[in-house]
Amino acid sequence: MPVTVTIDAERRLTITTGKGVVTDEEFLRAREQLLANPAFDQSFDRIWDFYSITEARVSEAVAARLIAGSPNSEKPICRAVVVSERAAPMKAILDFISRTRQANRRIAAFPDRASAEKWVTTARVDLSAG
Repeated sequence: MPVTVTIDAERRLTITTGKGVVTDEEFLRAREQLLANPAFDQSFDRIWDFYSITEARVSEAVAARLIAGSPNSEKPICRAVVVSERAAPMKAILDFISRTRQANRRIAAFPDRASAEKWVTTARVDLSAG
């Protein structure tokens, strides 16, 4: 499956990874699996790693539905996206970031997962201090 979700309860983090060609159905299935997993906590920070996506066949309607129905937390959480270097999926990825920001949610973009994970950890500390 080109879209997978990993829950790292120890680090209080969920990581959604996309590879190759990704579709509406795969993102919807990944969301269902995330919500059905008893290890998932809405207060976990989130990283979407889209670095290895070669093509995004994701409709605007499904993207909007996923963002609108995103599990929210009462405490602020960090959201990070690892972007692809390929031109083809970038429009869909940038639209995802824009829609997430429009929903009043904090999100940042990074060139690799290590940078995203470092930011999430740092931003988490900043949020807890505020």
